[in-house]
Amino acid sequence: MVRAILFLLMTLPLIAGAQDLRDRALEQEKQSLEQQRQQQERQRSVTEQQRPELAKPVVTKRDERACESARVNYQVSCGHPIRPKYRSPACVDAELFIRQNC
Repeated sequence: MVRAILFLLMTLPLIAGAQDLRDRALEQEKQSLEQQRQQQERQRSVTEQQRPELAKPVVTKRDERACESARVNYQVSCGHPIRPKYRSPACVDAELFIRQNC
């Protein structure tokens, strides 16, 4: 009985030390991952500065005929503005088409 208690008292500091080592290793791993992330962010910003055309939004020309066609399709598919048919699949498709073209 005394040996078991003595054994427990001797091993408790070792267990606590092992837990502390684990916590330190996890903290070091987090720091190294954060440094890698910061380094990759710096490299990405340098690349973006070298290619400014990538930062500009893509400008697409609006096709008036396609927009008008989409508007007419929307009116036909969705019905009257007072009582529209929003739940119909044709109306949903027409709405997506008008947003894409106009």
